[in-house]
Amino acid sequence: MDKPIYTITSDRDERVFVHAMPGHFISSSTHLNCYIGTSDIKHNHNVAVDAAMLMAQYYNERSIKVNTVLCLYETQALGAYLAHELSRPNMFNPNPDNDVYIVGPEYDTEGNIIFRDNLKKLISDKNVVILISCITSGKTIERAMESVRYYGGRTVGVTSIFSAADSIDGIEVNTIFNKNDVPGYEAYAPHDCPHCKAGERVDAIANGYGYSLL
Repeated sequence: MDKPIYTITSDRDERVFVHAMPGHFISSSTHLNCYIGTSDIKHNHNVAVDAAMLMAQYYNERSIKVNTVLCLYETQALGAYLAHELSRPNMFNPNPDNDVYIVGPEYDTEGNIIFRDNLKKLISDKNVVILISCITSGKTIERAMESVRYYGGRTVGVTSIFSAADSIDGIEVNTIFNKNDVPGYEAYAPHDCPHCKAGERVDAIANGYGYSLL
């Protein structure tokens, strides 16, 4: 696949960036005309630290208390930096009195997020922020919210690197990049995909971990 790759920089911090690659991509529930690459924010220490600071501002400015960050799709390192920012003193909360936990998901055979007995206490009766790299349809977040409710927790925030959705289940998405940052970005239901209707081949299969060329 010989496609151009564009770098998109945050207007709040030029050190935080993603990559955009136009094409025909398919995920589990949608078809996309652009792949958003978030690997640098997830795997580069310096970029992740700066991104976490941007993400934390949302909760600090609104005085939203967070107990646990639930990290989806390899965002545990980013989640740790976010937890650090949320738990340290700042102008809105000069004397924080809580620890912030970081937990990754385990899935059962039906694809539901489950928590073992030793981790249930990190969700039950806790204020949970769900962290993910990219949001398209929001279905992954909805399932994560269901799991948090099942284990007795409260989803108080949804945070992403990129999101095509403004809110999910009544909760505003706290995101660094959105559709306005990627001109022409579109996500389609499989039966409405114009690329498929035009007979264009699929370039790659994509999910929260990355993409695989076809």
